[in-house]
Amino acid sequence: MNVSLFRSIANQYKDLRGVNTVSMMNSISRLIENQIIDNQLPVNFYAGFERFSYFPSQLRRYSRLGAVCRRVYVFGVPDVRPPSIPGIEFLEISPSSPLAREWFLLVDTPDFWTTLLTQEVEGRDAITGGRRFDGIWSFDEQVVDRVSLLMSQVLETSYLPVAQRNPDSQSRHVADISGHLVSSLDTVKLTSQRRWRQITTLQKLAELSLQNKPLGVLLNDAAQVLHTIFGATDVAITLSDDSAHHTMVGTAGNVISSKQSFVIDSGPSATALSQGRLVQIDDMRQARDRDTCLPMALSICTAPLIGRSRAQGVVVIGSPKAGVWDEEDGRTVAAFANMLMPMIERSRLQKVLFDITRQQNK
Repeated sequence: MNVSLFRSIANQYKDLRGVNTVSMMNSISRLIENQIIDNQLPVNFYAGFERFSYFPSQLRRYSRLGAVCRRVYVFGVPDVRPPSIPGIEFLEISPSSPLAREWFLLVDTPDFWTTLLTQEVEGRDAITGGRRFDGIWSFDEQVVDRVSLLMSQVLETSYLPVAQRNPDSQSRHVADISGHLVSSLDTVKLTSQRRWRQITTLQKLAELSLQNKPLGVLLNDAAQVLHTIFGATDVAITLSDDSAHHTMVGTAGNVISSKQSFVIDSGPSATALSQGRLVQIDDMRQARDRDTCLPMALSICTAPLIGRSRAQGVVVIGSPKAGVWDEEDGRTVAAFANMLMPMIERSRLQKVLFDITRQQNK
């Protein structure tokens, strides 16, 4: 097993990465596991424990998972003999395998999909003195698809991709997990105002995904979340019907929405579109070009809205002050854009179906 799940994914999604403590990793793992147990989801569940000696503390929880799931696969170095638990298969890995340093979870079904991919890093956490992990937690279907493919290679089985996904069911699960995460902030010691804003921003967007609103209303509401909850002074969300011309669809703050299309040809937003990645500038006075969408902002954070084939717009937040956002704020904006794009595609599809039905009824 020479496949590294973390390294195979992490370099392509650097904007989603962050270094977490063991307590934070446990909290994320419990949120995913509880979602499966509480909703009695008959999934295939994959978990990397690094070594089997880390498993006994999770015996009761995984006994419940084994009773609910179709199958639970636990990976680890066999430094101790694992217990026999119905529904759980323990898969031995070599101490030299990349997976021996990786803490990971994977669920990939039509109704719920998520993955946690991490690798232990050198050094100790400055506060707790415990181990640290560089990792990604994602609900993005493209990320999960690729991890599932890699998992099939690890297990030497045929890869069977999920053909049809249920975005409504996924949105409910994400909203539920986000709600639990917010309520557990004290437990995981994430009570800072900044982290609360980051998590609550994504939770509010997940709640919007459960509402059936026209696209323009949806994007304005999303922009207001970034303005009022996240604290961005100005917000612009653009969409493009072709490869060049964009329309300002969602706005908040001092940004004025206009139906007139324009070309995003300069600044961080142009880079985000052309390179398909988050772009964050602390002080635009040091940049060569002002941003097309928010030309007056000094702090800029912009993430592309990537559809099935290309970037179809951008989410841009700005502030008249320099140095407003840190790396975790940037990752939050990138996650916001990743969550927003499926909502946009669903809204567009609903409009097409509505128009077809109306034409048929004439």
